[in-house]
Amino acid sequence: MAVIDIKTKAQFDELTKATPYVALQAHATWCGPCKAISPMFNKHAEAFSNDKYTFARFDTDEVPDLAFELGIRSIPAFFIFENGDKADTLTGANPPALKKLTESIAEKSKAGELNTTEDF
Repeated sequence: MAVIDIKTKAQFDELTKATPYVALQAHATWCGPCKAISPMFNKHAEAFSNDKYTFARFDTDEVPDLAFELGIRSIPAFFIFENGDKADTLTGANPPALKKLTESIAEKSKAGELNTTEDF
């Protein structure tokens, strides 16, 4: 499955409501490290995406309100959302850490685990 390009904060909000697990990359066209790690993010999207786990990215210059909401101070930055909530963050172009992060969420998505609370 291809990486979804987020063009608006509303589009992102809809994605996190509709998909239990979302891996999000924050990048910019002028960012060298972003360009270097993007092919790896795309590769992980192809390997790990499923009906419960989606990969998306957005340009911090094109969607500044989302960048502000996420508190981005440097890019590339990666965020994992579980059930609409930010669950994990990775900053910088660190290929082994990115693989470990995206792989661990893939395992959770296949197992159907969500961080939810139930009233008994």
